[in-house]
Amino acid sequence: MEWTMLLLAGGKSSRMGVNKALLTIGGVVNISRVASVLNKVSENILVITNTFEDYRFLQLPLIPDLHKDQGPLGGLHAGMASSKTELQFLTACDMPFVSAAAINDIISYYEPEFDAVIPEINGRIQPLFAVYHKRCLPVLTECLLKNELKMSLFLEKISVKIMKESDFKIYHENPEHFQYLFFNMNTREDYQEAGYISQTELYIKDGRHEL
Repeated sequence: MEWTMLLLAGGKSSRMGVNKALLTIGGVVNISRVASVLNKVSENILVITNTFEDYRFLQLPLIPDLHKDQGPLGGLHAGMASSKTELQFLTACDMPFVSAAAINDIISYYEPEFDAVIPEINGRIQPLFAVYHKRCLPVLTECLLKNELKMSLFLEKISVKIMKESDFKIYHENPEHFQYLFFNMNTREDYQEAGYISQTELYIKDGRHEL
């Protein structure tokens, strides 16, 4: 089964004050770190961005939003519309410690009768680290045209399979580090914490973190 990896390069980063995709952690540019993890799962990667010049260094296909300034839903729509596969894995650039093992666990949890597989970690869903089938595209388009931009409204209209912590193989193999996979970096404080995590909690070598 073929997959397309959709990498959201991020929006205005208003809370961070700078482009969080281009911040470095452990000497590696954040979005490069995430892209390298995605490449372990599939070489078919699309970067969703409206600022091509910022990301040409990745040497990956760059896809602009068709519905600009519509947040993550607009990014998912652009990626899904450009994808040549039925199944896509969506990842945001502000999750610096994602792992290929976790992505493969989510992909393996997919069943054809569902439109999406979304993790729920510590009671909080993670729709920007999830599987989506291309048949979601008409619903997604409808949400954008109606200016219904909350991810929760979109998810209410599709069939979602929820994946809990205990459903991950990697959770059972390394539960103490599992929490860091879903660490979300939105503020300068988050960025400082990410630096601390990378130095003290995770083993990082040549831009690759190992859990």
